[in-house]
Amino acid sequence: MHRNMDSKPQTLRKEILKALEDGPMDLREISQLFRVREKDVLDHLEHISRSVRLKMEPAACLDCGFSFKKRDRLSTPSRCPLCKSESISPPRYRVVI
Repeated sequence: MHRNMDSKPQTLRKEILKALEDGPMDLREISQLFRVREKDVLDHLEHISRSVRLKMEPAACLDCGFSFKKRDRLSTPSRCPLCKSESISPPRYRVVI
């Protein structure tokens, strides 16, 4: 994790924020890095998005290439509205400073 041993431990939200400043990550990557459920990561991302500029690279259908550019929700869509495929690449998040 991104804890600094010299100072007091950071909150999980601050650690996620720092990780997203370093580069884009998807829900699964964040979940695995910090060993928390993806649902909990979504809650943290929603809170983080209220205080900093959270940029979301849209999810995309792996079969037809449809991009979910207009989607506001942070979660991964379940299926493509065009071809109905469930093979969807997850959105990736990063913090814009």
